[in-house]
Amino acid sequence: MAVATQVVDIDVNPLDERRRRRRAWLRIGIPVGSVALMIAAILAIALYADRANRAGILSMSDDLLATLESRVTIQVTTYLAPAARALRIVGEMVEVAGDDLTPLVQAYGIGVLREIPQIAIVSLADADGNYLMIRRGPEGGIEIKTIRTLPGPRRVTLIRRNAAGEEIGRTDDPTDSFDPRTRGWYTGAVKVGAGVFWTDPYIFFSDRRPGITVSTRHRATNGREYVLGLDLALDSLSQFLASLEIGRNGRAIIVDNDGLLIATANPDALVREVDGKPVNQHIDQLDDPVLVRAYDAFRVEGPGRRVIELDDRRHIALATPLPGAASDWLLLMVVPEADFTGFVTANSRNALAMSLVIVLIAALLGVLLVRQGLRADRGARLLLDRQRTIQRQSAAFASLAADAELFDPTRDAPPRALTETLAGVADARRASVWRLTAGGRTLRCEDSFDRDSAGHVAGMELHRDELPQFFVQLETGATIDVADAAADRRTAELHRVVMNPLGSRALLAVPVRRGEQVVGAIWLEDAPRRDATADFVTAVANMVALRMAEAPSAAATRTAAPALAATTAQTARSFEAALHRRGFDAAGLHAEVYPDVAAMVLLFTDPEALAARSADAERSLSDEIARALQDVAARYDIPYLKIVGQEVVAAVGFGGGAADAASVVADAAVAMRDRCIALYEDMDRLQDVRIGIDCGIAIGCAVGHEPRVFNLWGEAVRAAHAMAASALPGTVQITQAAYERLRHDFLFRPRGRFYMPHIGEVQTFVLAGRL
Repeated sequence: MAVATQVVDIDVNPLDERRRRRRAWLRIGIPVGSVALMIAAILAIALYADRANRAGILSMSDDLLATLESRVTIQVTTYLAPAARALRIVGEMVEVAGDDLTPLVQAYGIGVLREIPQIAIVSLADADGNYLMIRRGPEGGIEIKTIRTLPGPRRVTLIRRNAAGEEIGRTDDPTDSFDPRTRGWYTGAVKVGAGVFWTDPYIFFSDRRPGITVSTRHRATNGREYVLGLDLALDSLSQFLASLEIGRNGRAIIVDNDGLLIATANPDALVREVDGKPVNQHIDQLDDPVLVRAYDAFRVEGPGRRVIELDDRRHIALATPLPGAASDWLLLMVVPEADFTGFVTANSRNALAMSLVIVLIAALLGVLLVRQGLRADRGARLLLDRQRTIQRQSAAFASLAADAELFDPTRDAPPRALTETLAGVADARRASVWRLTAGGRTLRCEDSFDRDSAGHVAGMELHRDELPQFFVQLETGATIDVADAAADRRTAELHRVVMNPLGSRALLAVPVRRGEQVVGAIWLEDAPRRDATADFVTAVANMVALRMAEAPSAAATRTAAPALAATTAQTARSFEAALHRRGFDAAGLHAEVYPDVAAMVLLFTDPEALAARSADAERSLSDEIARALQDVAARYDIPYLKIVGQEVVAAVGFGGGAADAASVVADAAVAMRDRCIALYEDMDRLQDVRIGIDCGIAIGCAVGHEPRVFNLWGEAVRAAHAMAASALPGTVQITQAAYERLRHDFLFRPRGRFYMPHIGEVQTFVLAGRL
């Protein structure tokens, strides 16, 4: 529902406007909605496909990890089981053998070393410290170490055999203090009793590499107890883990429940030096935060599969205890989730990119469809607007034709109905009719209608000396149609003088021709449809030519001038007489009465502009204006100059010489106007200065304590202030009294008639400059 401040265009049918908007929304909304729906569908499909593929790949990764877990379990079982079986076999042999077990165990140990590669050493020890060790030698040979403590003194012998079993060397080492009874595999087997004992990983004394020992205790037929031990190197398990392919960056390790490393893809990580001695590495000492996190998660949550996030990356972790002989061992596997899902993400991205290409093609087609639809709507709307314009123009023609007196050359009344019709048909801000007079040197406004204020103005004059470019263009008889009059060389002067103070920018000027002679013009300012109304205005201009059929001749113009001067002089005398009738009595006043003072008032209505920095950024605009006023006052010898707030008052003529005083003030006003215009243009601000001039009675005297200040007031100052207040921005407006004194030396154009208190209706003029 319309509110009080809402402007309603009664020329537009609300239903038609609603249907037009609905059609526009449909033409735009359907293609845009279709493209948006397509994008949403593609994104939904891509998201679903990405999640489904990711879930499928992760499910497959679970199967892969389970397969790898099974392989590692089988490998560890097959790696440890032969040693346990071999130990049971030799144990049974010891239990049925005779007194001397050395040849039997020696022969059996050589066979075990040849058949089971993971076994590194076969050991036999008794409670007396006797010891038999069989291990591999260089080039496929065998080394046998024996320690005899009974009978006789202790003796340590090392026998070396080649691959064929032939003895190639024998040495005794009396410094060897090795005692098997102090070793963990011996003490552990004795403590376990009849069972099998597995040591923790440790560094082998002989070859200083990590391994474990499995041992058992047996009683021979001679009643003696023996401990059999088999050393297993862990190198093969590390090599096996290194051979596993767990994605692109996955890895696996085997640790015991305490976190000691048993096997890893990097064998060098199993051993570290502490005080010059090799010791087993712990998992916390690995430079692998993902494996450490997986081990910590196992200790807290137990075995199983889980996802670990570290540094914004997801890793799949698997912790599984190994069965059988390695029941206190743990298999840890970690692999970045991206190793399995990376290609899914890449494929999804590529599919999305290809889908976006399709979307772009569809969007392009949608844009073309929208453009075509909008073009059709625009064409239909333009056609409808053209029809409405033609209807309005036809109605306007009928209205103008019905008022034949508008075009009567003998009629003196302003053609107000004509300008109102022109402004209404063209939706122009201002419409005016102008007549060329004074032999083509003056353009006089017969009537100007302002649509915003619904006001009429007549009598304004523009002189060729002010607007030479515009007059030359007008006399060619060509239509002037410019969207920015300030930027066009033909109309720049007109814009500065007339249009800019009124806030207009666009101009359509159609000449009025009588035969081959241009006798006037019709102006439309800020008309939105100048192209659609140009023909209409041209037709009206041909009709207005009838009104100007009897254009004033040069002689008539010369005759009119004295009449105007007489009228002006009479008005001026009435103006001054009205001031004297106020009852001023110089003898009874303690102030000076000045009968012929030329007063000038400058008004600045924008306080922010006055406070702004000037173009050189060193002073404010008000400071620049004050300096300019002082310079002008000094140049023209102006005795009275006062600045109060946003107002400046200047006066000349305290000692007589009214004509000279008026000329001085007029020259100063023009100089000050031009200087202020330049200052405002340098700061890229709208013109703000307004200047008024009057000549007449003023009163003044010195006031206040010492030093006393001279103050001036009275009708001349008040009239000048009224002229400034009603002046257009950037112009100098003067009263009829001032015009009477200046008209022979300066160029003017009539501004209009105004009512002033105690004076009545007076004619005002705009001062353009000196002749």
